Amino acid sequence: MTIVDRKYEASISITYSNPEEGIDAIKKTIEQSRKARISNIPMFLLHDLKPLLQGKDVMLVLPLGERPSDSLQALGKVAVTKAKIYKSYKGTDAYVGSLFFSDVIFNITWAGDTIFEIDAMEYGKCVKCMKGTFETAWRYSQK
Repeated sequence: MTIVDRKYEASISITYSNPEEGIDAIKKTIEQSRKARISNIPMFLLHDLKPLLQGKDVMLVLPLGERPSDSLQALGKVAVTKAKIYKSYKGTDAYVGSLFFSDVIFNITWAGDTIFEIDAMEYGKCVKCMKGTFETAWRYSQK
């Protein structure tokens, strides 16, 4: 926590103004990270991120009904969710995916080939707590 004008100040999260801005932030974070835990993100985005994930400690939980390709299995451990994880986003059933890193979690709201929203949680205690969500998803996924 920093002090600004003699008051404590902490940024805890950000909602990106458009998906492209969020994807750029995800890519920068991957480049700086050694480890990534990824759950239920759109496959087209995962394929876009594959080159950046090479050589990292990666665990993936793919969306319901997807099949792990050889190239995904080469990245790290891969499982497929056995649950439909979604939320109602402005009246649309949308999936919720996450990318977990040591100091930030990106949440992606998406359906089909459309990403509706990307936000990031930057508050350290919440990041640590929410990383447990990935461990639960991994435990209940088909490997």
